[in-house]
Formats: sequence, structure tokens, C-alpha cells
Amino acid sequence: MTSAPHVRRTRSLPGSGGCTPAPPGAAGFRATLRRLLAAAGRVDDRAVARLIGDALETDGTLDTWAHLCAPALAATAGPANAPELALAAGIRAALDERLIRLARRDLAPTVMLTAPPGEPGDLPLTALAVVLLEHGVESWRLGADVPWAAISDAVARVAPDRLVVWSGGARGAELAELVAGHPAVAIVPAGPAVPLAETAAACLAATAR
Repeated sequence: MTSAPHVRRTRSLPGSGGCTPAPPGAAGFRATLRRLLAAAGRVDDRAVARLIGDALETDGTLDTWAHLCAPALAATAGPANAPELALAAGIRAALDERLIRLARRDLAPTVMLTAPPGEPGDLPLTALAVVLLEHGVESWRLGADVPWAAISDAVARVAPDRLVVWSGGARGAELAELVAGHPAVAIVPAGPAVPLAETAAACLAATAR
């Protein structure tokens, strides 16, 4: 599983001035991270979900991802790794629960989130969806490992304002073809090399105008 890079919670909508990092409570995050790794070591996905859920409520999604989720995933990464599986399951459950709680029927989706074939971006894309909802922006969530043709078809059907494509590798040719086929849609790059806060800012900047 590919972990996301270091990101920080934003205090306000990124518009003309970009993101303003909020100073993290380093000691609190370190203590929670130890408890998180211990829960993963016990393969206790429910405890993981409770810890992440509490952090989402108190610290926001960007800080929780940056200081808890991403470091824990990096620490447990490996083949046939039960702690990593439990960690991912717990994080996903907490993020999904927050998505349900924040959902608003009056919001029409404007941003599409996806990852192309071979890209395991499901967790960070879900975290991004939560960040957007925290700022009043709904999204279409296609998930990860989606065929390029299916991405293109989805874009053609709903015409999103922004399309976030999570990729950890060189996808220049495929992205160029996607852009050529949908010139009115702004493509927002995302991936392990792009901080989640930057991707969120790019998505939110258009709505802040």
C-alpha cells in the first residue's frame, strides 16, 4: 500500500492565498500514533476506527491523515501484512462514517475523484473527499484501479468542474489523451508526490472564486 506524504490541516478555505498550515500538537499525535500502531498490531480494526474517528473530530482530516494515517501506513507497509490490513480497514471505516455524517442532499457534486489502473489511491482519495465535504464541496468517488475508458466515460456523463487523478507513476500519455477528450474539465494531479493539502487547495480554489 502506498502511503501519502506529509500534509497539514488548513484553517480556512484555500483561495487567493493558498493553504495556511495549522501547527500540529506533536506530543498528542505521537501518543495517538503509538496507540494506533498497537491496535494494528493486535489486528483490531475497530480500535483503529475509533482512534481515527476521534482524531477526525478533534483535529480535522488533513492533520489526521498527515500525522496519523500516513505514518502508520508507512510503518506497517509490507507484503502479507496483517497489521497494515487492519489499519487500512479501520481508517476506511472512520473516513466512510465521517462522509456519511457530513453528506448534504443540497450539495451537487462538482469534483470527481479517481485513480487509474494499478494505482492504490483509495484511502487518500477518500480522505480528500472528506476534506472537500468539510469545506462544503461534494464529489463523485469512482475509487481506485479504474480503467481509463471508464474514467473518460464518467467525465463525459457528468462533466465535473475538476477531475482528480491519483497516480504514483508516469501517466503522461494517458492523461494527455484524457485532457484532449475533455478540454473543458480541469485535471488536478494527485499522488504520493503531491501533498494532500495541495490537491485539496486546487479543488477548493475554484469554488472560492
